[in-house]
Order: sequence, then C-alpha cells, then structure tokens
Amino acid sequence: MVQDGTSRDYDLPPVAPFHNEGKTVAGWVMFWGVCLGAVVVALSIMMWETWLLVVGVALLVLALVVSGVLSVMGMGQPRNREKPPQGGEHTWYS
Repeated sequence: MVQDGTSRDYDLPPVAPFHNEGKTVAGWVMFWGVCLGAVVVALSIMMWETWLLVVGVALLVLALVVSGVLSVMGMGQPRNREKPPQGGEHTWYS
C-alpha cells in the first residue's frame, strides 16, 4: 500500500498551543517543590528517620497545594473557561 499523504486518521486542534509551553510560575513551583520533597523523602528512607519522612511528605503536599492556588490565581496555564469541551470532544491545550 502506497501512502500519498492525503489521508489522515487524526484531527488537528482548533487553535495553536500557548506560547509559554507550560513554563509558568505555578508549573515551576510544583516542579521544584516535588523535586525537593522527593529528595527529602529519599534521604529520610536512607537515614531511617521518621520525622524527616514526614517533612518530605509535607513538602510534597505543600508544593501541590501552592501550585494549585497559584494556578487558580492566574499564574498557571491559561484555560478556555468560556467554552469548555463537551462530551466526546478533545480537550486540546486545556
């Protein structure tokens, strides 16, 4: 079978993606918070310290909460809240 490039089995998104490529304040806070929390948890497992494990898990939870709050405050990826996707539609870039 020869492909001539005229048929496709996928749909293109209706709009172009955001130019920030997901590099937002909320995204960076989550990334670095999870990295720091994971390192602390790993150290606590190696050192066998329960209190350090609790601190690491608390850092992980704190990073998720702070990142979520920042996203709600508008420092995350923009979302199309005027026309959310309906059932069966693709959630392109949202």
